[in-house]
Amino acid sequence: MSSQPKILIVDDESSARVTMEALLSADKYELQFAENGAEAILMANKFQPNLILLDVMMPGMNGFETCEKIRAIPNLANIPIILVTALDDRESRMAGIKAGADDFVAKPFDAQELRLRVQNMARLNRYMQQTLYNSIEIKFYESFVDEQNKYRDQNAMQLNTISNICDYVEADVAALILFDAENPSLATKKILGTGPVWESEEVFLIKNSNLISSMTPTITIINNSANLGGDLEPALHGINIYPIQNIILAPLSINTSFLGAIIFVNPLLDFKKDDRRTRFLKLMVKGLANALFAIEHTRQLTVSKAALEAGQWEILNSRNTLRTFFDNIPTCVYIIDRSYTILAINSRRSNRIGMEPNELVGGKCYEKLFGNSTPCPLCRVAETFNGIPTVRNFREWGPKEAFTHWEITTIPIRENNHLINRAIIFDEDITEKWVLEAGLIQSEKMASIGQLAASIAHEINNPLATIIANTQLMLRDLKNADEDTIESLKLIETAGMRAAKIVSGLLESAHKENHADFEEISLNTTIQDALSMVNFEIKNRLITVNLNLEEMPNILADRNKLIGIWINLFNNALGAIESEKGIISVSTHYEKREYCVTFSDNGKGIDPEHQEQIFKPFFTTKGVGKGTGLGLYVSLQVIKEHRGEMHFESNPGKGTKFIIILPDINRTE
Repeated sequence: MSSQPKILIVDDESSARVTMEALLSADKYELQFAENGAEAILMANKFQPNLILLDVMMPGMNGFETCEKIRAIPNLANIPIILVTALDDRESRMAGIKAGADDFVAKPFDAQELRLRVQNMARLNRYMQQTLYNSIEIKFYESFVDEQNKYRDQNAMQLNTISNICDYVEADVAALILFDAENPSLATKKILGTGPVWESEEVFLIKNSNLISSMTPTITIINNSANLGGDLEPALHGINIYPIQNIILAPLSINTSFLGAIIFVNPLLDFKKDDRRTRFLKLMVKGLANALFAIEHTRQLTVSKAALEAGQWEILNSRNTLRTFFDNIPTCVYIIDRSYTILAINSRRSNRIGMEPNELVGGKCYEKLFGNSTPCPLCRVAETFNGIPTVRNFREWGPKEAFTHWEITTIPIRENNHLINRAIIFDEDITEKWVLEAGLIQSEKMASIGQLAASIAHEINNPLATIIANTQLMLRDLKNADEDTIESLKLIETAGMRAAKIVSGLLESAHKENHADFEEISLNTTIQDALSMVNFEIKNRLITVNLNLEEMPNILADRNKLIGIWINLFNNALGAIESEKGIISVSTHYEKREYCVTFSDNGKGIDPEHQEQIFKPFFTTKGVGKGTGLGLYVSLQVIKEHRGEMHFESNPGKGTKFIIILPDINRTE
């Protein structure tokens, strides 16, 4: 009898056979396949499986007809048959029961349910076969088995059986040792008393027992010369017999698996002289092993059935909860297979086109969602099925030039065999994030223009001052000059003054504060909004973010500009973190009419030679194309617009901390 349960899978679709093979291969089954009913009958006769998984909808001979024909063959009549069917109506199930099916699995099937049903059916069939194979042995110890059947209590059955065998071999005392099914390193020892009752019971480690750890599958007699160890041997500890002249060690085993052993101390049975009693002893021990095996597996089957029923109830009970959760994820989500067929979709995505999820499932995503006859031109799902997560942006235009900016992320779903047959797509509305980033870029541009204007004004002011001063000196010294000369000098003075006024205007524009967009807002909320906009990158890199945001009064500030600062600080921290255990910590505190915001990371820190330059415009340590060098400069200018301060502390190789202090303008003015 093979140690691996044999399963025959019958399905005309190769994809279904491949899927079931992938699900069941991890459970060490011996699998065979058939593509139709006729082939299934031939394979079943030859293969003699422990279980048949039979598809219903097959060309030619369908599953019901195949099931009936298999049941009509005597040597196949008792093989469990599970019908795998997409038909879930009462008539179909009745037809299956009439044909002789033992169970049903609905398509599309749940992987866990299929595995549990297969395990239970295969185990039950093997147990039935084992019982059949042992029927010859049962005849020899029929009276012994009848005696066992009087006891429904397992403990009473063990007591009576061990007592009978102990009397049969004429031993002084017997001990039953059972291995712990949950913890194979432990064993429980029960010593037989008079009555019969158990005199004592204790647990010991198998590895500490030379007697048990060196046990073989055959019954052996061990004499005292083997140095049994007395109290030092856990298997004999507590047996108050002296001297121990010899023992019979009878292993309780099924096939190659040990369930435990029986120890008989000082037996009178002579193995060499009484061959008949020795053979019968083996049968009795085998019978006890079979009984223990049957009881344990009946218990396991009961537990498995209860677990399966509980799991089915839990799935049924939580279905609405899971559906509600799926539908209310604040992102559009749907799942497709390699043929672009929609397998599941949440309400948020289906509502975008005014349909219900059940109207979209089963259709092609490019047809149902985008109205195309072929896959979308910019779709990157094909890359995902090659194992590569992808991200792309898509702008959806609405009426009056309004648009929604979507970020489409596709992630492969790997099966247990690492095959990728499905992908999950997230459509996230990043319009607000995009607008904020565009505003930040515009702010950086304006800041650079202001810096340039200030630099130019400074350079122009010096020669202008010289021109104006010398013109005024010439007007004073040439009072008697001709009228044309005086007029020319006055024109030069007027032009210089005009140029100086323009330069002054540039300087004022570069340093101008604009409080028009200031409003009362929650500072903590701006940090949380910024975090949500960089959250994908944080999750993708498995970065830990620790938030310690104290409850504070609202602040009078420009919301968008503050969010831009926090986004910049988050991005800088992400750029500085190179390890897989990155941590970003953000805390807020309000005291003495001041708001304090602290950003810290455990990144690479800032080198000492760069620390004096990080707030200068256009300074960056990032590679070409990875940074403008304006982020911290613009952030500092915004902080100054809010009359605040920005400082930092950095320890190269250990991380950086930025501290932002903002005054409570509402309570200081």
